[in-house]
Amino acid sequence: MSILDIFTSKVEGKITNIGIGLGDSEAHNLKVLKATIKLLEINKSSVYFFGDKSSINQISKNTLYKKNSKRIFLIESNEPEAEILNYLGKELISCVVRGSLGSSKFLQSLKTSLNISEIARLALLETYKGQQFFFGPVGIDECNNIKNKKIFLEKAIKILEALNLKPKISILSGGRVGDLGRNPDVDKTINEAKELVDYFKLEHPKVEINHTEILIEKAINDKSNLIIAPNGISGNLIYRTLVHLGGGKAYGAIYMDIGHIIIDTSRVGAFSEIYGGFILALALTH
Repeated sequence: MSILDIFTSKVEGKITNIGIGLGDSEAHNLKVLKATIKLLEINKSSVYFFGDKSSINQISKNTLYKKNSKRIFLIESNEPEAEILNYLGKELISCVVRGSLGSSKFLQSLKTSLNISEIARLALLETYKGQQFFFGPVGIDECNNIKNKKIFLEKAIKILEALNLKPKISILSGGRVGDLGRNPDVDKTINEAKELVDYFKLEHPKVEINHTEILIEKAINDKSNLIIAPNGISGNLIYRTLVHLGGGKAYGAIYMDIGHIIIDTSRVGAFSEIYGGFILALALTH
């Protein structure tokens, strides 16, 4: 059973209200609509679309929407990034998928709405051969020091264990151990990776964790179910290379430990990523 299959198994019988954002691209908003309809075919939940006047008008005129209008609700707002979180806070919806909303405004609204300064997103990815794994950090401003990496890993381990998955973790760095001394930035990533492994072997002796150096292909061959990039920038590049160039897939990213169920998706994400985001959100909703 794949990781996505585990989430899908938790969706059965759940009925709730889900919020998703619309952006300024008609093509990507259409993917949101199609993914929503696929979800409604297997689940009796309702989905609320949040967007500005233009995006809401686009959807309202669509024949696919008209056929499913009893379970798709259109919420027009000049600030859909804030409005979707307002609905979440008032419990009018129980979970959120970012959909095709832009990331910067959404993240700022999230931090303001929940009064948090830092976030940590755990992405579910799949190689072109179909191997799935959790991955992070994927935000360019995430895990920028050893303290944040430890916090990120602690949260990620809890998610894996909640899914009854035995964590098998690969910590990536900017080079091999034998490369120490060649570049101070690379040295920092190697030393932090070694420190993380030593720390978690002591604090979580039952968790399998290894420093896989720069060999991300080894992490995949070892069938790691959690891979940690050296920092948010490299993590974002790995995600984009895999998903947009390498034939892989993304199924959304979980905002960890924020007190609400929010799933991140790329504003230009494929249909599978939007649909996967729905599955993750619904599965995690109580």
